[in-house]
Amino acid sequence: MGFGEVTGRRLHVVLRVADGGPKVVERGGIAAMAFDLDDIRRSAFVDHGNAEPRTARTGPLQDLTFAVKDLIDVAGFTSAWGNPDRLREARPAIATAPAVVVPLAAGAGLVGKTQTDELACGMFGMNPHFGTPVNPMAKERVPGGSSSGSACAVAAGLCDFALGTDTGGSIRVPASFCGVFGLRTTFGRISVAGIMAMAPSFDTVGWLARDATTLRRVGEVYFGPSASLPEPRLLIANDAFDIPIPTISRALLPVARSLGRHEDITLFTEGVNAWLDTFRPLQLHDLWSTLGAWAKVPGRTLSPAVAERIDLASTVDPATFARAAANRERLSDRLSQLLGADGVIVLPTAHDLPPLRTASLLAQVAFREKTLALTCVASLCRLPQVNIPAVTVEGCPVGLSLIAGHRNDHLLMAAAETFAGAMPVAAAA
Repeated sequence: MGFGEVTGRRLHVVLRVADGGPKVVERGGIAAMAFDLDDIRRSAFVDHGNAEPRTARTGPLQDLTFAVKDLIDVAGFTSAWGNPDRLREARPAIATAPAVVVPLAAGAGLVGKTQTDELACGMFGMNPHFGTPVNPMAKERVPGGSSSGSACAVAAGLCDFALGTDTGGSIRVPASFCGVFGLRTTFGRISVAGIMAMAPSFDTVGWLARDATTLRRVGEVYFGPSASLPEPRLLIANDAFDIPIPTISRALLPVARSLGRHEDITLFTEGVNAWLDTFRPLQLHDLWSTLGAWAKVPGRTLSPAVAERIDLASTVDPATFARAAANRERLSDRLSQLLGADGVIVLPTAHDLPPLRTASLLAQVAFREKTLALTCVASLCRLPQVNIPAVTVEGCPVGLSLIAGHRNDHLLMAAAETFAGAMPVAAAA
C-alpha cells in the first residue's frame, strides 16, 4: 500500500511492500521498484501545480492516498485536459471539484494529478503532447485511456485509489489493461461540477483501486454504507463473449460460469451494430457541443487523431441524432427490465489484450470499435459497471465486467469484493 505527500512540485512516495513483493530501493526520496517505479511515476503524474495534501486528518479514509485525473479541478492545479494550449491558457483552479472534496473530507491524502488522453478522446492512454504512461503490468503495451495515469499510478502502488472519468470506457478499459479494479458509477450519482465536459450525457466519475475492499470503502464515503443487499442474480451475456478474440473468450467464460448460479442471456438482441449506431452520434454530438468551439479556434494545437474526431463530431446529422436519442431510451428500458433490483450482467471488459505501444493508428481504430461494442452498453443505459481483474493471458491482465441496474453501485462493489477472492482459483482451474 502506498502513501505520500506533495511538497511544492515534487512528489514524495514511500511504498510498504509485503514480504516477497517487489524490491523497493530509496533514491533521492523517491521509491523505485524493479519495474522502474521512477519512470512510471514521471509518466503517470502531471507536474503543473501543487497538491493540497488533506482537508481532514481523520476520517474513514485517513489511511489511504489518492490521485486525480487531469480533467478534474483541484485548487492550485491547472487542469490541462491533456492539451498544451489548455495548459498555457488556463489559470490554476480556485476551487476543488466536489468529487475530490468528498475523499479529502474523509481524510484521504491527495498525492497529485494524473495524465489523460487529450480532451479524453482516447481509449489507449497515448498522449502525443505529454507522453504515454507506463503500464506497470505490461510495459510494452498501452495502459488504456483516457484515465491512463490514474490506472498506472494505482497499479504501481503510487497511491491507494485514483479518481477518473468514464464516458465510453475511460475507467473500465485502463482498469482491465493494468490489472486493477475500476468502477464507472451510475450516471448522475456523483457531481461533475469542476470537471471538463466531454460528452455530458455520458460522463461519469469513478475510481480505480488495487483491491475490491478499497473500492468499496471509497464508495461508502460517496454513497453511504450499504444496507442489506440482495444476492446478485447473475446474467451471463453469451453473445458478448463472442466479441473478444478466442483466447480472451476461452480464458474468461469459464471464470464467469464459475462465479455461481447464473442464467445465460442474449444481450445484443437488436444486434451489436444497433448499439454502436446509437452510441456514436450521441457521443459525437455531445463532444461537438462542449468542445467544438474551443477546438476550432484558429491555430489550436491538436493531435491529428483528436482534430479528426472533432471534425467528425461537427458532421452529425440532427435527424440521426434524434433517432439515436429515442433508441437510447428503448435500449435503456429493456435493460432496466432485464436487470431489475438484483440483476448483474457478466461480460468481458475489452475484446483483446492491450495494443502494443507501437501499434499503428489504423490498428487502434479497429481495436476501439470492437471494445466499444462491450463498453457502450453501460454508457448508453447510464448504468454502473465494475472491472474485476480476472485472468492473465500472454502475461497481460484481462478483466471481467459486471453491470448492474440504475443506482445499484453498492451491489456491484459487494459483488466485486465477493468474486475477487474466487477469481484466482477459478482462473487456475
